[in-house]
Amino acid sequence: MLAAVSHDLRTPITRLRLRAEHIISQRQRGKFLADLEEMEKMISSMLSFAKEDSLLESTVIVDLRAMLRSLCDDLSDRGFEVSFHLEGRLPYSCRPLSLRRCFTNLLDNAIKYGARADVNVEFRASSILVHIDDHGPGIPEALRDEAFRPFNRLERSRNRETGGSGLGLTVARTLARAHGGDVVLSGAPNGGLRATVVLPNTETFSPAQLPQLAAE
Repeated sequence: MLAAVSHDLRTPITRLRLRAEHIISQRQRGKFLADLEEMEKMISSMLSFAKEDSLLESTVIVDLRAMLRSLCDDLSDRGFEVSFHLEGRLPYSCRPLSLRRCFTNLLDNAIKYGARADVNVEFRASSILVHIDDHGPGIPEALRDEAFRPFNRLERSRNRETGGSGLGLTVARTLARAHGGDVVLSGAPNGGLRATVVLPNTETFSPAQLPQLAAE
């Protein structure tokens, strides 16, 4: 139902966009078009969110390090400040499009609300932790669980001025949990927000193995 309604809303929005061009006041026309653009973004997010449960993607082995590196390089090429720290290869069995979107949502949030993103990978006996730190105001601990609620935007750090529909964290957590992991929020060492993607370490790789993997 959500997908159907979101799809049907595109037609009247297109008509409104055409009619907005006839608004004489340039200031009012700009505001009207900005509202329509926000509505279109929300609809795209809702359609994407509605399709997540039905998304069927094969599980393959990818280089997790290369995936993260490419996402960070793309942001750097667009002029954003991003740092990434991990050498060597990291083969990992996953659904790559889904996991890539999980990381993309979290990186976009870090850039949008925290000016920059610092990405680090931590290895534990049974899990791989991908930390994405930003340099923004963070989210109070009492509100972190609330931040994962669909369509919820926290006013002080995620307000209307930054755009978005409040689905980024929800989708990221949904995709991580579909891989047997999770997304958790905490305070970053620099005072911003840390979003951590927790993935099961099915291959039981350790930091000591990375130089060997890189040489293969």
